[in-house]
Order: sequence, then C-alpha cells, then structure tokens
Amino acid sequence: MERREVETSSLETPVLFIVFNRPDTTLRVFEEIRKARPSKLFINADGPRAHVPEDKERCEQVRTEILSRIDWPCDVQTRFLDTNLGIKYAPSSAIDWFFEHVEEGIILEADCLPDQTFFPYCEELLARYRDDERIMQISGTDVEQGNRNFKCSASYYFLSIPCIWGWATWRRAWKHYDVEVRSWPQIRDSKLLYSLLPSAAAFRLGKKFQEYYDKKIRSWDGQWILSCLSTRGLSVYPRQNLISNIGFDQFASQTTVYDPLWADRPTYPMQFPLIHPESVSVNSYDEAYYLEKGQGVSHLLKDRLKWFFKYRFGMPYLFLKKAYYALMKPQKYKEFVNDAERLLLP
Repeated sequence: MERREVETSSLETPVLFIVFNRPDTTLRVFEEIRKARPSKLFINADGPRAHVPEDKERCEQVRTEILSRIDWPCDVQTRFLDTNLGIKYAPSSAIDWFFEHVEEGIILEADCLPDQTFFPYCEELLARYRDDERIMQISGTDVEQGNRNFKCSASYYFLSIPCIWGWATWRRAWKHYDVEVRSWPQIRDSKLLYSLLPSAAAFRLGKKFQEYYDKKIRSWDGQWILSCLSTRGLSVYPRQNLISNIGFDQFASQTTVYDPLWADRPTYPMQFPLIHPESVSVNSYDEAYYLEKGQGVSHLLKDRLKWFFKYRFGMPYLFLKKAYYALMKPQKYKEFVNDAERLLLP
C-alpha cells in the first residue's frame, strides 16, 4: 500500500477507482478522472487469477499505466493486491478500505465511463444530503432513460433500489453493508420487503438475497441493495444519464452478454445550478419500470398469472413445482427449486 502527497487540486471529493485487468476500459475511465483532478485519489487493484496466465501482465499494465498518468497535484493511495479476491470480496473490501480513510466519496469501476459533470453533481449532492439518513447513495446512471412515461422537472429523482454504475456515498451509509448478509434471515422473516415493494418484486428480490445468504451468488452489489432496503433508504438518480457502461463484452467479470438496453448508453451533461425536487419521495410508476428493466420483475401476463397463483396458493403451488421438476426435469431440480421459497412468501 503506497501513498503520495502533493498539493491541492480542483475536485475536493475523494475518488475511489476500482480496477482489475482491463487496460482498454480502465484508461478511458481514468482519463475522465484525470480531467476532474481529484485532490484525493484511491486506487484499488485486484490481484491476478492463478488459473489465468495472462492476468499477471494485464494487471501490472493497468497499475503502471494509471500511475504514469497522474500528472496533477493530489494525494494518491493505492491498494494493489497480490492475490485475486474476485468479484465478491475485491470491490467490497475496496470500499471498506476507502471509508476507513474518508467520510464520503465517489466510486468508479473500470467500465463506468463518466461525463465530466458527474463529478460536481456528486460533490454537490453529497454535501446536500450528508446528514440526511434517508439518502443512501448518489447514482450517476439514469435508469429511466427508456421509460416513455417518465416525467421529472427536477435535476434528479429518487428510487428505493440503488445502481452502482458510477456512484457516491458516505461512511454513515456504507456502515450498514454486510457482504455476507448475515441479517437476511431476520429481514426475511419480518416480511419487511413486502412493506416496501410490490409483492412480486419483494419475492423476486427475496430469492436473490437468499442466494447471497446461501453463498450461491458470487458478487457484491446485491448485498448493497439489501442494505438500502433494510434501512428504508433511497438513492438519488440524475435526470440526464451521466455514466456509460463500456464493459459489456466477453472480457467482463459479470456483464459478459451485450445488453442494448444498458450497454454503451450515451451520456449528457448535467445542467447547473441543480434543480432540487420539492420532496424526497419515490414515484411508484418509475420504480416499477426500474424493477422490471433492471431487476427482472416481469409484467408479462403469464408471469403475473404465475405470481397470482404463487401468492394466493403458495404451499400447493410450491408442492406442484417440486413434483414437476422432480419427475419431468430432474436435471434442473437444483437450479429451479429452492427449499427456502416457502419462507419467502408473504
């Protein structure tokens, strides 16, 4: 872990840059960070995978290229890992490390390309909502871009579900994060999600959180969604999209399949001064759109009917589901049958 101290610069909000083994996207994102000239820059680099021979060279290239391009006055701290922690523990431990040193900051991964106005947008809203416990994060991605019915006269809006493609938060919010979601059984049994979300969404997200708890999902971001929901927190979203995800391809850790709805979306400059919403509240129709497009809560008739029978006749439905897969598709039984499903029903 290294540290370099020099003079002050323009962006006072600390920036955490989380990288791995992709020089192409990493340097495109870093060029935007370089233009913003943060006074404090934290760089976290996961280590090479033992079973991928080319990782060592690519990881070293990423680190060397970034450090060689820091040409403005800033305090630089690095956390360069020798071994690979993977997509569950590398990002989450990076953010833990970040908030051991700062109270608030901006977080960018190596495939999240920001518009330059993303930085002052985050800086202003971090200050505005610093002591407002209702707000858990500031997002740079506009998740309502494809929503034809979306209307927003302010510069930003609120949703219950966070998006971590270019974001900012505070230590006071991140302290609620637990990568192992050890509180999930209590949250599940309290039926809290059903008081916060439409029932189909509560059930679908509940299944995902159960898989995180059972260590069946190898990632870190779903745990943050649970942290935000369990504290009844909200996320800020910009009316103009400020982040383009440029990492949808075969080299990605998660987004290996190109998705035209979310990949390489154009960005637009945020207009200043910001126009603040009249109230801190969520539009249920806007939330429903993101739950469908971003979280897979389907509104198709067949899926709505399926949920109706599951909701109204939970135990018989699950019994028939288990019987069907046991008899007709035994090879897919473990994939589609979750013994904890009955606990997830309202």
